[in-house]
Amino acid sequence: MTCKLKEFENSIIAEHLHRALIKMDGVEYDDSAKGPTIGYRLSRQTFQFATLHGGKGYQSLILHMNPGNPDSRIGIEKQREVQEVLDFDIVSCRSHLLKRHEVYIPFEKLDCLNALVCIQPFINEAMEVQEKEGRIVV
Repeated sequence: MTCKLKEFENSIIAEHLHRALIKMDGVEYDDSAKGPTIGYRLSRQTFQFATLHGGKGYQSLILHMNPGNPDSRIGIEKQREVQEVLDFDIVSCRSHLLKRHEVYIPFEKLDCLNALVCIQPFINEAMEVQEKEGRIVV
């Protein structure tokens, strides 16, 4: 377990998310960045598929739907889908810049097991996109 979780404002939800992510087959985490962020990638993948961001303005699980391609708009589409599933509007609850290739899920929307189950297909998709794009380290 990483000590970095203590830096998160909502450390209880962040810890539950962290535990769920690292239980997934082949998932590694990197907590070396400054500030309250932890990145997740599959072993052998170039880019992270997710980041737990515990900064005051973020407090979110960020899914990288097309990492390395900031011009992609897939995040916008997936953001809408996640918002529909969890019944929220990211613009109403967060004021930070939204990148078009990422999905932002506020920690407070992931405060129960059912919510995590609901977003599992989106996590899986973020993990799989790198394999489809050939972003594997050999």
